Amino acid sequence: MKNLLINFVDWYLETNEGKTANFFVHTFKSDRDFFIAELSDYAVEFALAYGYNPFKVDKDKLDILKADIYRKGTPFSEFSESKSNHVPRALFGKNNYQKFLDTLYTEKKSSASLKAPVVRKQTNVYHYEKEELQKNFIFRLITQDRYYEFLCFPISVLKKIFYGYDRREFFDNWINTQIDNITVYTSPSTKILFKDVETLDISKDGIALINGKHNLHTAVSVGGAVIEAYTTTLQDIVIDHIESFVNVLYTLKDQLPALQIIHNVLENINDGRVSNYEALKNAGNYLVSNVEFTPSELDGLEKDMNLILSKIELQLMDKGEHRGKKK
Repeated sequence: MKNLLINFVDWYLETNEGKTANFFVHTFKSDRDFFIAELSDYAVEFALAYGYNPFKVDKDKLDILKADIYRKGTPFSEFSESKSNHVPRALFGKNNYQKFLDTLYTEKKSSASLKAPVVRKQTNVYHYEKEELQKNFIFRLITQDRYYEFLCFPISVLKKIFYGYDRREFFDNWINTQIDNITVYTSPSTKILFKDVETLDISKDGIALINGKHNLHTAVSVGGAVIEAYTTTLQDIVIDHIESFVNVLYTLKDQLPALQIIHNVLENINDGRVSNYEALKNAGNYLVSNVEFTPSELDGLEKDMNLILSKIELQLMDKGEHRGKKK
């Protein structure tokens, strides 16, 4: 099987959704890409807690996986509880992912349909293919709402607007263009773009390899140097704005009339400044459900988004250095 995660999603949507709980509809807003991205994030948290990826297990490890899913007092258990009261544990649990694995390994299937996933048993390496990295990075970008007083940038609301008006292709291209052009340092003096990255391997020794041969490097928070990155998890590799996004928006704020209108409408709906996720969620849902956008207004919004896109420069960066950059 090319990818246990993708196969589980397809199985779940075909056979299980609605029989246990409507997670796809209620938690993931019927958005398959969002569902996949969230599951990838859950898998990262699981791997951080237990040292292996739940979507890269073979038959011999099923009992260990089942025990770890329900183990209490672990970082994954705490993470699961924080996500809508154990949605991750429920999706990995006996009625969902475990059921999928039991079905996978107990039913008689042809060798072609039951090709085992590649499992690295000896190397203690987390291996990520481009598709998995792409989905992880997409999820990060589409959940980075910004709440500046001079201009709110509600990416989650903008996605709903574009998707709701059959302009999904524009929004998806807008996100994917950013990801394709992320700078990835492979030495202190060389770099490639993410579109040229095919694989990422992260060892428990902290070494990250790009395309199986280049050591991932990171810019440091001060001084402009580039050094070899030390990371043991994908979460410790962040997407950094080379010029801060707040500076980009502030410089352009007078050239973004469509976004300024959305900012003002959200504030009016909220009876004041939108400054946190809950305020944005409530105001944004009301806006999407009750405000009509004309084709020319949507064209104007695309123009604003493209202007912002032209000024964005991204790079992969070590989380520790990124935190230092913000100080």
